[in-house]
Amino acid sequence: MEFLLERGGVLFEFSLILLIGYLFGNLANFFKLPRVSGYILAGIAMSPSLLGIIDRNFLESADIVTHASLSIITFLIGASLSWKKVRQFGKSIALITLGEAELAYLFVTITMALYLYFTQGESISLVVALALLFGSLASPTDPTATLAVIHEYRSKGPLTTTVLGVAALDDATGIVNFVLGFSIAIALTSGASLSLGSVVQEISFQILGAVLLGLLMGLVMFFLGRFAKERKEAVTLTVGMLLLTFSIARVLGVDELLSTMSVGIAIANLGNAWEEFEKPLENYIEDLIFTAFFVVGSAFLDLKVLLSFFPVVLIYIASRFAGKFVGVYLGGHISGAPEKVKKYLAFALFPQGGIVIGLALLAYQNTNFKEVGSILVNVVIGATVIHELLGPISSKLALTKAGEVSRG
Repeated sequence: MEFLLERGGVLFEFSLILLIGYLFGNLANFFKLPRVSGYILAGIAMSPSLLGIIDRNFLESADIVTHASLSIITFLIGASLSWKKVRQFGKSIALITLGEAELAYLFVTITMALYLYFTQGESISLVVALALLFGSLASPTDPTATLAVIHEYRSKGPLTTTVLGVAALDDATGIVNFVLGFSIAIALTSGASLSLGSVVQEISFQILGAVLLGLLMGLVMFFLGRFAKERKEAVTLTVGMLLLTFSIARVLGVDELLSTMSVGIAIANLGNAWEEFEKPLENYIEDLIFTAFFVVGSAFLDLKVLLSFFPVVLIYIASRFAGKFVGVYLGGHISGAPEKVKKYLAFALFPQGGIVIGLALLAYQNTNFKEVGSILVNVVIGATVIHELLGPISSKLALTKAGEVSRG
């Protein structure tokens, strides 16, 4: 196999990613599981830590796959948030997001602080700092797995609309929590004074800058789309604009995923523009993107990490879900959300990955957390294994129980 990988090069590996991902997706369907579960299992099986079909050199240069996929996936999430769809549930989405994101933050911070204090023997300031970082990483939900399940089973209804809205806002809320938690953690470990002004400035720039960039690029995309003579041309335009938006966001230092998501929101709310882009994406590129993203993303996960930090991983997962479940129910109750939203939404918000790994690595690279940063990264990656494997199943179960699955 090593000889084939060496001689075949990147194209050979990428062909195996698509073909084996396709086979595992069909195998998952055979066992009545979502296709994305098969993609994740394929990635873990092909990873350097197991069969080694995907080697570390490929993963080190796989940014183009993950970034391009995330650009399109977040665009699809944003495009699902047309004002016509969300205005009926706007109050519920806002209050539920606030409840589940902040209670997940609080629950994880408290439980991790207690666990680290009694088991790691670190100073109180370092324990609190690390717990705050864990808490801030608990807020975001990885919407890609849920989106894949929604598209595969053609789910429609109040729960589907709410979960897409909450998952989209989770990214923004997660960034706010991380910037705040990260700033406090640095102050605790370095002894520096905490500047509220700099924290607010950083949050505002990250979020508002990303939204403004996305809306601007959405307007440009809408204008250029009027010259597309055939629907399939919309694929070229969409991918090109999203990759450009992602790249500009990186150069400017604003959040890339919020930027591409905002492009989708703009397109969804500019008349009937979304109708020109939806079918081409579904017909020509959607399955390719989901397959590549989940297989490659899962190949980063190391089962040895999961086993090494398994108790901490379980505490993190359990406290995060508890926070989201309580937050969803309280937010749903206050806002008058439908009963099935209050009962099942937390299960659809179970998946987590993608952005949290990047945020964890950002904290790890800071010299203030050099000694304990490995704990943070390993727990987050270990939790991602479980979240991404069980997430699609949990999402399908929630949508099915809510009676919003159209097939399968």
